[in-house]
Amino acid sequence: MSVSDAKAAIRLSDIVRDHVVLRRAGRELRGLCPFHEEKTPSFHVNDEKGLYYCFGCNTSGDVIKFLRRVEGLTFPEAVARLGGELPPRERKPPGPRPPDPEKQASIDLARRIWHEARPIAGTLGERYLRGRGILGSIPLSLRFAWTPLWHNLKTGRTGPRMPGIICACQNPDDRVTGIQRIFLDRTGAKAAIPRPKRNIGQIRAGALRLGPAAQSIILCEGPEDGLTLAMRYPDVPVWVALGTGGLPYVVLPDIVREVILGGDNNAPGRIAVRRARETYSAQNRRTKPHFPPEVFEDFNDELRDVRMAA
Repeated sequence: MSVSDAKAAIRLSDIVRDHVVLRRAGRELRGLCPFHEEKTPSFHVNDEKGLYYCFGCNTSGDVIKFLRRVEGLTFPEAVARLGGELPPRERKPPGPRPPDPEKQASIDLARRIWHEARPIAGTLGERYLRGRGILGSIPLSLRFAWTPLWHNLKTGRTGPRMPGIICACQNPDDRVTGIQRIFLDRTGAKAAIPRPKRNIGQIRAGALRLGPAAQSIILCEGPEDGLTLAMRYPDVPVWVALGTGGLPYVVLPDIVREVILGGDNNAPGRIAVRRARETYSAQNRRTKPHFPPEVFEDFNDELRDVRMAA
């Protein structure tokens, strides 16, 4: 039997179900990843494409790769298994998956910075947010610290220390796995440097949580927009993807049934919202796009009446 014939002979989900309890999530199926420990399902199976992907550990592949990893088969054995020439092999309990050293070092650094950061009240961080029109209490998921502009994890060298807001990125298991820093100058304005927003650790699949998980949440791109939307809609929790590209990839808890997607008024923002709607609709969640009026690029600009050039 050829490889293509073997792959066409059976659905990916039929093989995966020997090892993972799957639940329907729109056009896809979802379950706990067999390749890393997790409490919230982030392992997705798409029978139409014949592919799986885990938003928690970023592993992906087709049915043959799945069999080789989960049952320890060789390539010919995996093909034979699909053709019914080999019975299912009982999966051996996997040993701990060794973390990527560089990735783990980045996560550890993010956690250390987060734990050493101080509350934002009375700091340059609060001054920056007040200057952006953010009123009222600031969520505890934002702190303040002076940190190096950059870190070389291999050599231990660091850049100059600068003040900044520290935004906590929590993964589906509620742990802080990354941070976004908004660097500031000594007056409390955004620092006049290339890329004043810089991430450390694992950001993808997580979010800055400005409120608790709920049946309906708002999901947007950046902290300033998130805080603006939290002021406007105080009864709806707001989560922040910490980047335009991350909007479709936040792993949401099962309690979330509706996602209101706050996007920027530009091409990347609209593409991100479209892709996010596809992702969360496939998980059987309701989605609603939400954009500021056309004359404003984002929600915080609307709050401050900063209009785009005509």
